[in-house]
Amino acid sequence: MDSINRQFVEELFAPLRVTFGPRRPDGGIVLSLLDAADATAYSRVLSAAQRDDPQAFAQSLEDIRLELAVRSGNIPAEMRKALKEQNSVLSYQVD
Repeated sequence: MDSINRQFVEELFAPLRVTFGPRRPDGGIVLSLLDAADATAYSRVLSAAQRDDPQAFAQSLEDIRLELAVRSGNIPAEMRKALKEQNSVLSYQVD
């Protein structure tokens, strides 16, 4: 966990506060995002492999950002376009 750039992770998820739990017996850590009232807004276990490999760690952070965006209804435009092109998202129109 010493190799994690905490400042980068904190800036990435601002205004949520980032906390890392202690190392688990399997080598993973729990990444938690707390809101202004210190309530857990999101929590995810990062495996030892995800934690120790900078590329896997970066991909995990991007996956979390995407999941948070989807949950809040803020799907990035390029993703909406890709999903529509794949017919994964149907356009509903009220007539």
